[in-house]
Amino acid sequence: MERALNPMRASSAKRGCQTLARRCAICNKGVSHGHNVSHAENKTKRTWSPNLQTVRAVLNGRVMRIRVCTRCLRSGKVQRAV
Repeated sequence: MERALNPMRASSAKRGCQTLARRCAICNKGVSHGHNVSHAENKTKRTWSPNLQTVRAVLNGRVMRIRVCTRCLRSGKVQRAV
């Protein structure tokens, strides 16, 4: 039995829209979860996203566009294409 497709997803797929994972392609760093804590010690959920930059990089001899965190860029783990 086939599963029914979500109409919202199907329409976005037709338009070519994709949601990108908030994850570094090199070190696999992703979103962290925690709480905002107010002065009254009230806690609300929040997330910390990595600082991802889209760069043209050389991977396996080919130039590709990847999303990389700034720590990997700064430390030289990525060879940028010129």
